[in-house]
Amino acid sequence: MSAGITVADIVKQRRPRRGRWLVAGLVVMAGAAGLWWYAGQGSAADAGPAYATAQVARGAVTVKVTAVGTVQPIDVVTISSELSGTIRQVAVAINDRVTKGQVLAMLDSSALQANLARDQATLEARKVAVDDAAASLTEAELAYDRAQKMADRGVASQESLTLALASRRKAQSAVAAASAEVKVAGAAVMISQSNLDKACICAPMDGIVLDSDATLGKSVGVSGDAVLFTLAQDLSQMELQLDVDEADIGKVAVGDPASFTVEAYQGQTFPAEVSALRYAPQTIDGVVTYPTLLSIDNAAGLLRPGMTASAEITVDAVADALLIPNAALRYAPPVVAAKERRSGLLGMLFTRPPSNAAASAPAVLADGSRAIWVLRDKVAVQVGVMTGMTDGDFTQVVSGDLAPGDQVITGQAAAK
Repeated sequence: MSAGITVADIVKQRRPRRGRWLVAGLVVMAGAAGLWWYAGQGSAADAGPAYATAQVARGAVTVKVTAVGTVQPIDVVTISSELSGTIRQVAVAINDRVTKGQVLAMLDSSALQANLARDQATLEARKVAVDDAAASLTEAELAYDRAQKMADRGVASQESLTLALASRRKAQSAVAAASAEVKVAGAAVMISQSNLDKACICAPMDGIVLDSDATLGKSVGVSGDAVLFTLAQDLSQMELQLDVDEADIGKVAVGDPASFTVEAYQGQTFPAEVSALRYAPQTIDGVVTYPTLLSIDNAAGLLRPGMTASAEITVDAVADALLIPNAALRYAPPVVAAKERRSGLLGMLFTRPPSNAAASAPAVLADGSRAIWVLRDKVAVQVGVMTGMTDGDFTQVVSGDLAPGDQVITGQAAAK
């Protein structure tokens, strides 16, 4: 060593060189770490997304409309008394089958029979009065004829002829009045007979007695609110009254087949058919429905009036259709957001691959077809299809580049 250079000077000269080596080592390590991270991200991206798929197949598709309603007889009649009186006979009980004209109950008819007898006697008297008036008319006509002849010969005066003419006219009027009285008396007899007939409360049709409030000795009035019997037409033929939602009523037509279930017979399905569609709407809690009637064959007698039923109306069906699951129509590939940048030294050296994505809406193509995605050779390919009917789970494909066995994409999982 020279006399002017000390050990301390040598140390001072070597320290900067060691610091430069330290910085260079850190940069190399950071670069290696960044390359490892970026390579890992790249391999994950190369792995691609994992798709959930379903196979296109041929099969039957049926479109149904569901609704809830009640089982009712085709025709229900409430029977009241048209007369005031006391029930003296009750001839039927609840659940009895009756025929048209059969006596259900009888009112006390003694006063009614007396009224009829009185009116019949009055009628007979009026008929006799007509005979008397007719005889008087005959006499008056003969007297007028004599007066006319005598006046023609100049034996009788003109005054006698005038009096004879007036007598004849009075006799004619008397006959007309007596005949009218006969008609009045005859009408009174008809009213009395009708009242007597109404004392019999009879069945207006064949059917079954659903309810009865008639008891022996009960006083009844002419009010229509006092229902004595409720009759239903033969329960072997009934109807199901449904409330179909306004969104579905346009699909339903008379003659559509249907089926329904009731709580009383779990697991049993009953057939039916749409027999009538009514235009008058019903609005309950803001929901608009339309009454729809289904005819039911109840020959077995299992169904009863008032049962609550859940029905399905088959409005359309195809026996052999190309089907895809509805999830395929809802799927669309995600929209990848812009690349994220990192700050600092590593951010200037490396850019992170995209990490955030948002789902896009299923597309409708320019020709009106629906865009679905098909997995072909492990690549998602967009295909346009024209769709037909759907049962809620599967949709009919009417046309498009699709065949049985194709794998349509229904969902996508995040890449590992």
